[in-house]
Amino acid sequence: MIAAGAIALLYFILVLATKQTLPVPAKEALEDPSGPSALFILAIIGEVLLMPSVLASYFSLKGVKKPPMFIATALWLLCVPMFMASRGQILAISQISSSYLAATDEAIKASYLESAELAIEIQNLYAIMALVFLGIASIIIGSVMLKGKEVVGKGIGYVEIGAGVFTLIGAPTVIVEAVPIIFPIIGAILSAIWQFIVGAKLVKLSKTD
Repeated sequence: MIAAGAIALLYFILVLATKQTLPVPAKEALEDPSGPSALFILAIIGEVLLMPSVLASYFSLKGVKKPPMFIATALWLLCVPMFMASRGQILAISQISSSYLAATDEAIKASYLESAELAIEIQNLYAIMALVFLGIASIIIGSVMLKGKEVVGKGIGYVEIGAGVFTLIGAPTVIVEAVPIIFPIIGAILSAIWQFIVGAKLVKLSKTD
């Protein structure tokens, strides 16, 4: 959990440092795929680590309320492959980048760009579904934490609910420019804080046992 939180924070720090546009425009992904590809590979690693994170949460909180935790865990596990499918579209675009740059015929370049734009639309669809599932799962887990405050602490439950709310509000930023991208960023930061603290508590509990 600690590693997943660290990678999430590192991802957004790199996005800000490199001034990477999110969502990535199709033409930008074709002309310079190295930056987005590197960032998304890092994101995939962090998202894979979300799976053991939520399983650890399930086993530590199932005694408080098992049915909600089961639903939240299922939603969380569903969002991971959706995130990976979303990132995969950018990685696929990077494979045709050299052909696009080498093309001299404008019609051929336009066809490559059209293919990239379609891939971006597919990516956006997967990303929205993943963010919605992750947001709902986070709110459920945070609510269970409030009832089982003796396990991880009541304050952490509020942090996780906040992460879920900001993630849900921020989901439309993938396709709606009017919604500030700061919302999903705040959601990711709160989720990273939650993973750091809960991960540290679970490590401490395992050592005690």
